Amino acid sequence: MAKHTNIHGEVYTFTKQGIDKVLMEGNFESHRFGGEPDDIEYINPSGGPFIKKGQMLSHIIHDTDFNVIVESFESLDNGYIINIRENEVDPDDFSHLEDREIIGGII
Repeated sequence: MAKHTNIHGEVYTFTKQGIDKVLMEGNFESHRFGGEPDDIEYINPSGGPFIKKGQMLSHIIHDTDFNVIVESFESLDNGYIINIRENEVDPDDFSHLEDREIIGGII
């Protein structure tokens, strides 16, 4: 479980629910979401955290146990289920550093 405290001091908890879901709980009395109710693009509680599809959850809540990509959202009475997928980046792959072409005369 991870906790995120927003700028208003409200705490949101993130709890893994198996391998493909995260339960987000907190104060959702004053929040916005984008998209249609059956296809939510983002959620934005007052004071944060702003979370949208495609983001890596660990970059938002600052917890490396949540190195997953946000796929979709399901609204609940007390929060949201965030459907996730594993980040498919190989931390040992440095092939992007192999490009040694000179750009603009800079080596």
